[in-house]
Amino acid sequence: MSSDPVALRTEETPCLLFPELFAQGGGLQRSVQERASLYAERWDRVLLLTTGFTPNWHSVPVALKERGSLHPRVKVRNFFAHSDWMQQLGVPPLEAYAVVGEDEVTTRAQKLKGREPFRLADFRPGERFPFRFRYFDTEGRPFLTTFVSGDTKQESRGVDAAGNRVDWYRVLADWVDAKIADVPHPVLFSLKRGSNDPVLLKSQKAYRKIASLHNCHYKDPDDRSSGIRPSFRTLFDHADQVDQIVCQTQQQLTELREDVPGMPLSAIRYPGRDVGQEPVEKDPSLVLLVSQLIERKRIDHAIRAFPLVLESVPEARLEIYGQGPLKDKLQGLIDELGVGESVTLMGYSLTVGEAQARAACVLLTSTFEGSPRVVTESMSRGTAAVSYDIRYGPRDLITHGVDGLLVERHEPAALAAAIVSLVSDPDRVVEMGRRAGEIVERHPASAFEEAWCELLMAPPRKPDVLSRARNLKKWVRSSRPVRRLRRISTALPAPYGTSREKRSRTRTSA
Repeated sequence: MSSDPVALRTEETPCLLFPELFAQGGGLQRSVQERASLYAERWDRVLLLTTGFTPNWHSVPVALKERGSLHPRVKVRNFFAHSDWMQQLGVPPLEAYAVVGEDEVTTRAQKLKGREPFRLADFRPGERFPFRFRYFDTEGRPFLTTFVSGDTKQESRGVDAAGNRVDWYRVLADWVDAKIADVPHPVLFSLKRGSNDPVLLKSQKAYRKIASLHNCHYKDPDDRSSGIRPSFRTLFDHADQVDQIVCQTQQQLTELREDVPGMPLSAIRYPGRDVGQEPVEKDPSLVLLVSQLIERKRIDHAIRAFPLVLESVPEARLEIYGQGPLKDKLQGLIDELGVGESVTLMGYSLTVGEAQARAACVLLTSTFEGSPRVVTESMSRGTAAVSYDIRYGPRDLITHGVDGLLVERHEPAALAAAIVSLVSDPDRVVEMGRRAGEIVERHPASAFEEAWCELLMAPPRKPDVLSRARNLKKWVRSSRPVRRLRRISTALPAPYGTSREKRSRTRTSA
């Protein structure tokens, strides 16, 4: 085998768009790092462009690279650290901390590590994230006020000092375009809904545009008729402006083709991976759950199930790995149910893989997923998963009763029955774990990696007939002659013109 170094591609530049990096993150954080690293192994230049505020934006990539989670050649850039736009800002004046008529609002200054404060973040009582950010110019005068959307801390709209609307996504897109303007064929990826899709769509310099889906797109994951989640709407409504939208399961691909016809869709399944770990002895009484401690993960279901498990298997133990805002609430539930000797919150751990390999099974209790990495990773380590049968992923990965268990009823009693059926039979634990490990051959990592590389190298998408028709309609409606005719029509008296009342009825009926 040749020892010559692999020639890195220079024809394209992978440019990944993401809000912010964390040293201790969940599945999506790890997917972003993994994707960037995959490209860095084969491409000469990889950019990871973060658009959200992170005080220690520089130290996090350093830590990720030191432990091998992020390839050393991935270049990370942050809007608040590297944009020319920030040069317009000054330090917020002291008198701006208090806002007249808003005594209940708490205000905190924000700054990058080692620098002066550059904005004020305003919090309502009891809320985790700010609802508003205020920027000031170099003279200390109000410059821009931005607002967040939903339960996030990502800015979505803004107004200047005169009350004029400012397109915040355009500000971010201009910075992205400045970063990718001089690189060969920049392929821009949006990796998170809501905050990054508008920036992807507004970019003028991207050679190709690709969006990755990592979650269920329905408002109610159990009800397809519930409609599309608002955070997906921006992307889906402008799908003709992107080259590819990639989901992770065949089920989601099939449903998307029905829900939003005409979108440029494909699916790339997350693979099993040979972790190179020596076989370990199974602990048939150990049950594991690895997750962020947030509402949609339904960690409380696992805790509530465990008193029922202990009735049949008194020696059973549940270890919960992860961190999040519900830590204290979940510990309170453990204490309330009196299962503190059997259920333990383990916190965040970089060595959770060792526990996954030893466990009898790993639980998944989420409301929805895109495709749960924890299931794939546990199966790769020879451990069965006991999972709620949710959108999306478990049914694509688990063969019920062979290499894991799917729980149809999403409730603690049903979860407990499934756990007991497994951990009460040590031989079944071993055999089911052995079959789970076959996922490495069924869904090889090589196929996953080649699919993402081929996607990056593909030529720009040619608009189809439907896309061209939509673009023509948008152009006609926004053209100067049509706007002029519309104004003339409005000014004419009836029956020649179109009255305001008639226009209103027309819009309502439409």
